[in-house]
Amino acid sequence: MDSWIHPGLIFIFGALLIPLLSGRLRQVYLLVLPALAFWDVLTMTPGVYGSFNYLGFDIVVGRVDKLSLVFAHVFTLMSILGFLYGLHVKDTGHQMAACFYIGGSLGVTFAGDYLTVFIFWEMMAFGSVFLIWLRRVPASISAGYRYLLWHIFGGLLLLAGMVLNYQQTGSMDFVLIPAAGAGLAQYLILAGFALNAAVFPLHAWLPDAYPEATVTGAVFMCAYTTKTAVYVLARAFPGYEVLAIMGTAMTIYGVVYATIENDMRRILSYHIISQVGYMVAGVGIGTELALNGACAHAYAHILYKALLFMGAGAVLQMTGRSKLNELGG
Repeated sequence: MDSWIHPGLIFIFGALLIPLLSGRLRQVYLLVLPALAFWDVLTMTPGVYGSFNYLGFDIVVGRVDKLSLVFAHVFTLMSILGFLYGLHVKDTGHQMAACFYIGGSLGVTFAGDYLTVFIFWEMMAFGSVFLIWLRRVPASISAGYRYLLWHIFGGLLLLAGMVLNYQQTGSMDFVLIPAAGAGLAQYLILAGFALNAAVFPLHAWLPDAYPEATVTGAVFMCAYTTKTAVYVLARAFPGYEVLAIMGTAMTIYGVVYATIENDMRRILSYHIISQVGYMVAGVGIGTELALNGACAHAYAHILYKALLFMGAGAVLQMTGRSKLNELGG
């Protein structure tokens, strides 16, 4: 198509209208907004859109190809399900935070340069932390601060790697980096991405924060942060042996801790680490079949993990409890 609309901007600018609406009108709007973004993705054709030069940097906000379309498709589909599940929420701040969070994730998905990646990467972090804070209990406030500190640290790793990479190559293009030519700059970028994937040992933020998020906030969070990280790893770092090793460690670590946990949402959080480990290992193997498997697993995991968090959230909402030994059955 000749004209291209960024689905992330649909959420970002759409969020600004949410406080102006109320009642049934706002509920309809919260379903129409993600539906528009989903339709936008469905009608996209591969190509490069929104390319321009800024301060000497070649900026590309719309790189559309098979990889970005797969993730954008499931991200926008999940946004419809998430807002449908959260229609009962009256807090406009929660809905705005979710929109900025999703918009940031889609911004990263279509980014063709590191500057665009970094801007939307940080938008994801600052949007998602409010989904924790807005639960408004002491545990969620402290967990939110720890979550934010972790992601600021990850952002600094990414920024340092970007700067060093630009000094070495003179380019900000977000492209595949061959493992044979990787140095400090590239591994700093890799570490920044790996933190968001909850790669062991940079994983502690996930089981700490997700169980303390709001009921609907956890549904959104289980879908976007780690899977966006899987996307960028698949885009830039396929075939890195260290990812295969760390992904394998994640699969074992996550499932072991899930089996000894008592809190429902913490069990699911550790299970995210385990399942994302399979995706990271697939990226690390780097063959076409492994990458296809990692992307397919990411697609399915977003949907089924969201359903599990919806079920756990419904139990928490009805009983006020999330520990299995307190629920009986």
